[in-house]
Amino acid sequence: MPTTNTDMTTIPVNADTYLVLRPEASYDLEVRRRHANTSYSIGKMNYKYHHDTFASFIFKIFPQINMLEIHDLQKAINQYLD
Repeated sequence: MPTTNTDMTTIPVNADTYLVLRPEASYDLEVRRRHANTSYSIGKMNYKYHHDTFASFIFKIFPQINMLEIHDLQKAINQYLD
């Protein structure tokens, strides 16, 4: 996980991929993937102002995901971001 002074929250998507939430950052949502002992970013978005495009953003990264799973991710995100 990257080092930063900003408070972060992580939400797992699957076994090797997770969402990182940084409420004060301009890109407050980042999708990261673990590989061996490192992790790397596979997508960033400004969820706070563009949450209506979240489903298409996630679907482009995970084409096998369904709308119920996307809804569950949004419920988990919304409890952390204002």
